[in-house]
Amino acid sequence: MRIRNHSGRGGIQMMKGILTVKEKIQLTPHYIRVVLEGDNLANFSIAQIGDNNKIILPKDKNSPIVLPEKGLAGSGEKPIVRTYTLRALDLEKGEMTIDFVAHGDEGLASKWALQAEVGDELGVLMKDKGKQLIQPADYVVFIGDHTALPVISVMLEQLPSNAKGKAIIEVFSEEDVLDLTKPDGVELVWVFNDEPGKTSALPHQVAQLEFPKDQSRFVFSATEYAASKFIVNMLRDNFNLISNEFRTTSYWKYGQDEEDSRQTRSEAAHRG
Repeated sequence: MRIRNHSGRGGIQMMKGILTVKEKIQLTPHYIRVVLEGDNLANFSIAQIGDNNKIILPKDKNSPIVLPEKGLAGSGEKPIVRTYTLRALDLEKGEMTIDFVAHGDEGLASKWALQAEVGDELGVLMKDKGKQLIQPADYVVFIGDHTALPVISVMLEQLPSNAKGKAIIEVFSEEDVLDLTKPDGVELVWVFNDEPGKTSALPHQVAQLEFPKDQSRFVFSATEYAASKFIVNMLRDNFNLISNEFRTTSYWKYGQDEEDSRQTRSEAAHRG
């Protein structure tokens, strides 16, 4: 079932459903893969890998998940909502995959993933955005902290085999390094930071970038709010990138949960 959004936003398609945990895999000490299944998976037939989705978390183990009738802006009790990347979708196998950064019980989504068991429910909402994930260019650069690992993994997998570029990914420790699928011509650089948010090695890495001369270029960056501001300024000032040559986003703000930081990050994205 595809559910048309009648909120006045044109032909945007809203997909939603309640799925259950089929499998949980601890890929690294701070990275958990959750594979979901269920009859409602058919609702996501036009979902695009790499797009953001909204997950609705149960209030506790004994509370059923109730999907909002009129979208998240509708009336009624506000659900617990977090934003995650659609890491993989296999309709033939009946599986949807979402990866979680595990940073203890202080984050509600992290806590849910750490405690998740086979059969647990999770609500999922997605929109058919129809946006291109990667802008074609001769040389591409992907920059992200641990929260961006899912989308960067998807982007690396979707690059053509002859692609050239660099991916810089900041994770907690060497134990969190993954074997990612990528073209041979894309260099993969891992940097480590056991205090994410307090500091970041990514702006320093960006300052050392070198772009080939006389080639088109595209940079994607997804980081913590403060690091994102530094990176945007460097891309403009150090490398003279113009607006259609880079796309930056801030997935989170240190010291705030998603609800508290959403407005700040949204304003920054519009200025960016």
